[in-house]
Amino acid sequence: MTASDAAAPVSYQRLADLSAFEYRSLVVGRLGVMAEWRGLGWTDSAACADRPAVTPGVCGRCSVVAECLAAAIVSDDRSEWRAGLSRIDREQLWIGLERTYRDLRDFDLMRLDIDVLIHRRTDAKRAPANLNGTRR
Repeated sequence: MTASDAAAPVSYQRLADLSAFEYRSLVVGRLGVMAEWRGLGWTDSAACADRPAVTPGVCGRCSVVAECLAAAIVSDDRSEWRAGLSRIDREQLWIGLERTYRDLRDFDLMRLDIDVLIHRRTDAKRAPANLNGTRR
């Protein structure tokens, strides 16, 4: 990296792409996708590694289809076929994953709210009474 590279402004589109990637990584990770897609070592094992075009048939013979799908979802890969799914199918899958993530997040937030209410109620019962009999 040269000094002129460090001074070059980052494009708005590049920042948007990086933000989307990080958000999608968070969602996929939170949902427990265990495929090891972040390292690129798996790409050497992909059935399409030495092919100019990817088709569902090629994907059907692939040993790293889970890694490929996770990487395609997270990176919002624009290729027509990845992991045996078309671009449209992957977009629909992402919509479902994101909806599930939001539901889980909302459930976690509700659980936190309930825990706070329970602790307040328990703490109020434990609080010593004032001289007039009211609780603090």
